[in-house]
Order: sequence, then structure tokens, then C-alpha cells
Amino acid sequence: MWRMQVKVLGVERRRRWSYDEKVRLVEETVQAGETVCGVARRHGVAPSLLFTWRRQARQGRLGGDAVPALVPVEITPTPAPVLISTPQPASSPPAQRARAGIIEIELGGGWCSR
Repeated sequence: MWRMQVKVLGVERRRRWSYDEKVRLVEETVQAGETVCGVARRHGVAPSLLFTWRRQARQGRLGGDAVPALVPVEITPTPAPVLISTPQPASSPPAQRARAGIIEIELGGGWCSR
């Protein structure tokens, strides 16, 4: 009969990376001559974690308490469409009333529709 003895030497804990640390490491990976594996090795991080942070950064989902970025907005007046319809009674549901106004958001030279 075999017996196995296990000693618990300590509690293994996960490292918690701050938003600033993640951003700094992601920025290092895009420097000329750097590789994700090289940055990961220097900082003791799994390369897969850095690839995940890079993907999250591209998608704007890296996390942290960063203040959302504000972007300039241009308001372009356009003529309102002329609606010819019969008057709706005041008690009609909102879904049956004509909708006035369209908002379009142009992102980086393309259109986004979600």
C-alpha cells in the first residue's frame, strides 16, 4: 500500500494588475523591436494574458477606473422630412405616432449600426 504525504507550504495568490500596469505592459508590446513573449518574460506574465489585454484594449474593455474619453461632436443641420399623415388621436400609443429625428454616428470613416 502506497501513502502520499503532501505539505502545504503557503497560500498561492493571484496577482492583481492595476489598470495602469496593464496599459504600461500593453504599450511595451507595441514598441519597435519588442515582442509579447519578451515583455511577458521580463515581467513574469503569461504571454496569453498579455494577448488578452491587447485584445481588450483594442475593444475598449481593458477595465480600470479610467475616465471615458470624450470626442468632438459636429452637429450638422439637415432639413426635416415633411410628413403627410392623418392626425393621430392624443390617446394613440407612442409606437403608432410618427417619429421625428434621426441620429447618425460616424466612427473613423465608417458607419456603425448596432
